[in-house]
Amino acid sequence: MLGIEKLLEKLLHRQNLPKEEREELDLDVKTKYVHGLLFYNTYFDYVAKALGKETVCFIVGGWIRDRLLNRPIKKNVDVDFIVTSDPFEIVKKLKKILGKGDIFQFEKEKNVATIIFYEGNTRYRFDFSFMDISDIMNNPQLDFYDKEKAIISRIEEDLLKRDFTINAMAIVFDDALGMGASQTVLFDPSGGLEDLQKGVVRPVSIKNIQEDPVRIFRGYRIAQQLDFEIDKEFEKWARKNADIVINSPRERVRDEILKIFDEENSYKMIEKMISDHIFQQIVPEIEEMTKIGKTGEFHKYPLLQHSLKTLEYMEEILKKKS
Repeated sequence: MLGIEKLLEKLLHRQNLPKEEREELDLDVKTKYVHGLLFYNTYFDYVAKALGKETVCFIVGGWIRDRLLNRPIKKNVDVDFIVTSDPFEIVKKLKKILGKGDIFQFEKEKNVATIIFYEGNTRYRFDFSFMDISDIMNNPQLDFYDKEKAIISRIEEDLLKRDFTINAMAIVFDDALGMGASQTVLFDPSGGLEDLQKGVVRPVSIKNIQEDPVRIFRGYRIAQQLDFEIDKEFEKWARKNADIVINSPRERVRDEILKIFDEENSYKMIEKMISDHIFQQIVPEIEEMTKIGKTGEFHKYPLLQHSLKTLEYMEEILKKKS
């Protein structure tokens, strides 16, 4: 069994090293147990009241990833839940319990309901997505243990449809509740914990990226945010298939790009995306910029490099002012 203290000691030690010095750690993650208290947030007690007794709930995604890395909690707290009852009813109950919040509902592959609320300057966003298990629960041929196994299989199916392995991990919500928090299984069917240890952003599958090409931008953005490497095979594929992003929803691409600019050293990631012929797909003028060299005695660099240097220097100026 892998104790969470040992896991964190190794992960955090590695994350404090420069990227070029990160060694391969001998970390046994075959049995993936973690302690639920690591993932606890005080508002989870209110969520528990809104869920009721009949709802099965999992915490998934970025919250799991970031807590395993012990990343500082900043001004935006985003948590994704998978629930087995109507998500919209849950957020309505939660709003009533909290006495605050804005709620909305949307449909993608499944029903998702969101509540956004504030505590001081901190913005909380809780997303609840629906996982239907009615066929499992209503099957008279399954006993309790068979149903439990079938539910686990279904959550793993859900995780295998996600974007990147380090975002495709989950725990049982009940195991992360306050004083009752206990050791819990980390559901990780695609090897996200290993990739977290290695510091690699790797897609769960190329098929998942093809179905939603905006995930290419997200992969580069997550690598920048965490100071991780992009999986070499994924980068090679993205470079070769960069034009797949052309018809992606513009507002979603915009959001990912703005998040890149919101992080430190954005110029490095923009430069990498240009090198991989991805950024040109949304700003085609860059292709022409690459052909223009130094223009006059006051231009030290070719035009594209000059523009990237401008972005770099602007970031330095903004750092000093903040």
